[in-house]
Amino acid sequence: MNTQANATGSVKPEIVKFYGNDLICVVDETEQIFVVVKPICDALGLDSERQIKTISDDDVLGAERSEQTVQVGDNQPRKMVCLPLEFVNGWLFQVKFTNTMSEETKEKLVAYKRRCYNALFKHFFGNMKKQLEANKTEIKLLEDINEINETIKNSNTQLKEKRNLLEKIREERLKNEPTLFD
Repeated sequence: MNTQANATGSVKPEIVKFYGNDLICVVDETEQIFVVVKPICDALGLDSERQIKTISDDDVLGAERSEQTVQVGDNQPRKMVCLPLEFVNGWLFQVKFTNTMSEETKEKLVAYKRRCYNALFKHFFGNMKKQLEANKTEIKLLEDINEINETIKNSNTQLKEKRNLLEKIREERLKNEPTLFD
């Protein structure tokens, strides 16, 4: 995502599609990506002023929220409330349903929250599943190593017995003392 600051210090935004709507993202001087809150609210049919207040009042989101000066179209640059990209899903995930929401807004929010639940499940269960598979593989390898070690131990015991027998045969052969009765 490339953005360029103009002479007024505002940033030309990048447009990202979200459920068929255009959302505004900007990148600051540290290359952190911010998403402007109001267009998301508009896309989902949420009250942007209420959501900005909720974000500001939240201990985590409030500490992460920022205002970025954004040049949108040919309009004057405006300060817009933004969240770092990595916090947007968490914010939307916690949006509460209200009696005043339209059915369309509720449907969009339900669809988005379902995607959030699914993404969380895939992330955490995917990691858990990988760990369980790695554990099974490790246990199988340890069993194989133990079996090989047992085979080596048995082979070493057999090898020792065979060497002892060989040594006895050699000792008998090398005695070379004549006997009367064989």
